[in-house]
Amino acid sequence: MKLVIFDWGRTLYDPETGSLFPETLQTLDYLKSKGYMLAIVALATAGASKIKERLAIIKEEKLVPYFVSVKFDVKNKDKMYSDTLSEFKILPNETVIVDDRVIRGIMWGNANGCKTIWVQNGKFSNELPDDKTGVPSHTIRSIKELWTIL
Repeated sequence: MKLVIFDWGRTLYDPETGSLFPETLQTLDYLKSKGYMLAIVALATAGASKIKERLAIIKEEKLVPYFVSVKFDVKNKDKMYSDTLSEFKILPNETVIVDDRVIRGIMWGNANGCKTIWVQNGKFSNELPDDKTGVPSHTIRSIKELWTIL
């Protein structure tokens, strides 16, 4: 695996508390030290102001150096995934998608040949995989569990 693509909300950042999950920085440090390229691909359905807010948080939390790419859009997450792989000339089988929603990141990753890791925690934890989404490669409760997978 070369590239790990994270969702933002409820994967790295907890919108309910307005802060990073306690294990976020430690996990990003670990993955970066292992040589993985890291990226964020996430929807911001509330619009452009939400995108600006998220980018400001990433800057304030000093997360910018961790990521080779940060993409937010209001509606087309699938295109952002494709664009990220193309941008870095990474194949799907060299990519890990980490997301809290099976109907978005996990479904795209499974359909495109990526390794998928579902963070089954929080608001969407009852949104279970089905025939359409496919089963994730791994299911975890916290991104710190990535240490034992990657």
